[in-house]
Amino acid sequence: MIHTIEYHDGISLELDFSDKGHTYQVDGQYVPAVTTILNTISKPALIPWAASEGGKWFAENVIANGEDGTYKFAEDMTVEQMRKGIAGAYKKKSSDAMDIGKLVHKWCEDAINWKLGKGEAPEMPDDESAVKAIEGFRSWMKQNDVEWISAEEKVFNRKYKYAGTVDAVANVNGEFCVIDFKTSARIYDEYFLQCAAYTECIQDIYGKDVEAAWILRFDKKTGAFEAYKSTDHAENFSAFYGALRTYGRMTTLKNSRH
Repeated sequence: MIHTIEYHDGISLELDFSDKGHTYQVDGQYVPAVTTILNTISKPALIPWAASEGGKWFAENVIANGEDGTYKFAEDMTVEQMRKGIAGAYKKKSSDAMDIGKLVHKWCEDAINWKLGKGEAPEMPDDESAVKAIEGFRSWMKQNDVEWISAEEKVFNRKYKYAGTVDAVANVNGEFCVIDFKTSARIYDEYFLQCAAYTECIQDIYGKDVEAAWILRFDKKTGAFEAYKSTDHAENFSAFYGALRTYGRMTTLKNSRH
C-alpha cells in the first residue's frame, strides 16, 4: 500500500508498505524498518525464556499423569515429535502474543481514528487478553488530557534512510508527543530507542520538536497499564544510530558474500 508522506518543507514522498512482509520501499528500493534495525541488539533474556517454554511444552505433552499419581512418558510420542515440539514451543507462544498485540493495536487505531472523525467506534474483540489490554489503554486515556493527531502513521527518515510505523501522535497534557503501544510482559530498554527513531521522523514531518515520547504497556492479564514518559531524545537516538550503523555494516558484509 502506498502512503504519501507530506514533510514540513513542502516536499512529499511515497512510501510503499507491505503488511505481509512488514517491508518498506521508497522509489523501488527497500529501506530497513526501525524494528529490523533494533534486532541487531542482543536480547539475552530470550534464550532462557525459550528454554522455559520448551520445558512447559514437555511437561504438558510428553509427560502423562498416571492414575497412581506417578508420571510416565506419553506412549504415542516419537523422539522426533518430542524434539520438534520442544524446539518450537517458544514460536507458538510468541505467535499467540503477536496475534493479541495486533488485535489491541488495531482496536486502538480504530478508536483514535473514530475520535478524529474517521470511521466508526470499534467493537471489543472476543479475545479476553486483548480486552484486558484495551482496558489499560482506556484507563491511561482517562488519567491524561489527550488530543489525538494521528494513528498508525507511516514515516520515513530522509537523512538516515529508515522507515517505520508510529502507533500514535498526540498532544498529551499540552505536550506534542510520540506514543508507542506495547502488550509485552514488561517494558524493554530498546523501546526507548525505537521511540527516538520515530521522534526523529515525526520532527521532520511536522517541522517542530517532539516534547516527549510515551511508552505505554497494557497488561493482558490485569487490565492495568504501565507508562513511561521519555525526554532523553538525543541520548536515545544516538544509541539507535549505533544500531543503524551496525545493521548497515552487517548488511554490506552479507551482500558482499553473495
